Amino acid sequence: MFERSHLSKLRLQRPGALPSSFVLRATLALSLLSPVAAAQTAAPAQTTPAPAAPASTPAAPKSAVTTLPGSSNVASALGIEVSGTVKGRLVSCPKGLKVNSGAVCLYTQNTLPILRSLLRGKFNGRIVSDWKTGAAEKTASLLVKAGTQNAYVLLAQLSATETLVVVDSVPQVASTAATTAARPTMPAGIVKGERYVLDSDLRGLVNVASLGAGSYRMASVSGGQVLGVTSGKKSATLGSGSVELAQAPVSDGRNLLFPLDGLRALGCTVTPAQVGVTVGCGSASANIRPIVF
Repeated sequence: MFERSHLSKLRLQRPGALPSSFVLRATLALSLLSPVAAAQTAAPAQTTPAPAAPASTPAAPKSAVTTLPGSSNVASALGIEVSGTVKGRLVSCPKGLKVNSGAVCLYTQNTLPILRSLLRGKFNGRIVSDWKTGAAEKTASLLVKAGTQNAYVLLAQLSATETLVVVDSVPQVASTAATTAARPTMPAGIVKGERYVLDSDLRGLVNVASLGAGSYRMASVSGGQVLGVTSGKKSATLGSGSVELAQAPVSDGRNLLFPLDGLRALGCTVTPAQVGVTVGCGSASANIRPIVF
């Protein structure tokens, strides 16, 4: 009954079609902002499907991802809430996007900043991960609680006043895998009680390159000086000078655990958020849940 009532409300509106130029633009924009990153950085126990390349048909994932019963209900119900808030028109989802069959796509004549504000207010108290924006601020993703599951809302700017909104549920199998990958075993050198972030959680904010022998090169996506760090050492190089970090970064041979406050050396900001913290590096920002051992 639940599924039929929600789906029928959406089906009353015949899905329209976006112009081909808008479809390509939206697909390219959303491919730059993976919902997987949004979910992993905000809630290690959740993840979302990543949009596929626009020029190819979405490939089946190597590991099976089980769609929970009622996943289409979740997207439909949430889609109704989102549509009412953003005054959106139901359209067909671009084929280049890797989303569930029950995903809802909406076209709305509004700007991203206004939409982010409207939806943040709409889902206040249900937000799992606050808005994560792309470097050019033309895309954004939000992870919210939808009943017993999580779902995400993606925004892709089509023009100065037009936006594509995508609503979809989060698969469970992928979220279980994310839990294992997101919280490594405590390596030697970690200071208990201090906050650390994984190098993988910094994607889209900070470029991290391994130089071997526990050394890493870090640089903000917005530019600026390069930070050179070594596992187990507080002393680091910054451009042609040096800097002392409050805690030493630590590598377990696979992951780099970097002290959260050390991101300020790269010119990034760290501010409290409803869940975790919001890290901003230039025009790019993301919600991250630090790891505390």
